[in-house]
Amino acid sequence: MPALPIPAPAAYQATDATAVLAPPRKSSKKLIAVLCALLATILVAALAFIVPNFTAVKAMLGFQPTNPLVVTFDAINSLSTLRSTKYELRTHSSTDDSLDARMSGMYSLGKTTNDSSASVTIKTDEQATTLAWHKGAFAGKNVWYDDDPYYIYYPADQYEDDLRNGVGSDVADLILNVKDALVKNGAWGITGAERTFYDQLDKMNDDGYSNDIDRAKGTKTSAEVKAEASKFIQQYLGVELEDKNVRSQLFPNTSSAKSAGNTQLSYQIDVKALAQHFVNYWISHEAQYPHLKSWVIQQIEDTGVGDAEGEYRQALDNVRNWDFGTDEEPDMPTITVDLNYGRKRLMSSIAVSVSGKDEYGDSYKGSLSLTLSQQNAVSVDDPDLTDTVSKAKDNNELDLS
Repeated sequence: MPALPIPAPAAYQATDATAVLAPPRKSSKKLIAVLCALLATILVAALAFIVPNFTAVKAMLGFQPTNPLVVTFDAINSLSTLRSTKYELRTHSSTDDSLDARMSGMYSLGKTTNDSSASVTIKTDEQATTLAWHKGAFAGKNVWYDDDPYYIYYPADQYEDDLRNGVGSDVADLILNVKDALVKNGAWGITGAERTFYDQLDKMNDDGYSNDIDRAKGTKTSAEVKAEASKFIQQYLGVELEDKNVRSQLFPNTSSAKSAGNTQLSYQIDVKALAQHFVNYWISHEAQYPHLKSWVIQQIEDTGVGDAEGEYRQALDNVRNWDFGTDEEPDMPTITVDLNYGRKRLMSSIAVSVSGKDEYGDSYKGSLSLTLSQQNAVSVDDPDLTDTVSKAKDNNELDLS
């Protein structure tokens, strides 16, 4: 994800949203402005660089690949086509209770970002924190169990002014313009937001953060790199993994069942087999992707590595030979994926569980699950959201003077 050069106001050190909402501390309205606007930038980066679009795969190949990874990525990518949805995300760990959490919320896209709404509520054993965006305004609610709620409300015109005063006009323009480009005409404007991000970087001129700005610019991929990356994804995920023998080795215990118009797909991932197969395939075909290879090596060099190409080659050899310079072979976890999707591979739910043994031989198990509901049927003025925003506005404890 591109590094975003944001100078923190010197007087404030809190960096997480829960701390901002905690009553015992003086809340920084400038920091809140950065946090709420930065959500847009983070989302853009995540969707633009992580979620591949397999529509191109189908168009090029003339058929829709059916291997588990492509189906899963298709289902994840379907989220970018939803105008609205409610969601619930749960995490669990058998060894660390602090990793057990529940996150729920919604989003509904209007014509623009400021016409849209979104919310997230994070619950733990001790407290519940809600962050909400409603038509350009930002609201928050924090409740320590058995205590009264603590509210904040931040109108759009106020946080935009505070943002410019707090972090400077260049950084403020970057955040606010990316935020505005995130939603266009009731749909995610991912491509436009990514373009806006890099266009704004080109306009920034801050000697104090020039290195950060240059690193962020360095993550931009050229048209040649994007074209080669797209071709590689198409060939590896769309063709190579369609081989039945390859699929049986990499994705054991695969099953699929249909019910009431939905498909339940379950499979395991052999992490070692997949990693070695991917690396061997890349080594055999890297000459076909010279721009992509050079870009990868450049990213390694930008981290400060002297012999970036040597490190690149060593990393490939380590995976191919499964030799990482340790006395014992790494004990790889078992990953199980359960995916439920409907027409056009529109995702209803996904659960990923990881199990194995740690370096001391003790067993562990963790899981993450995401469930969607009311897809394309959630109002921008969802009652739960507007109730929180209204109460935050009436009981605002944030000093906006």
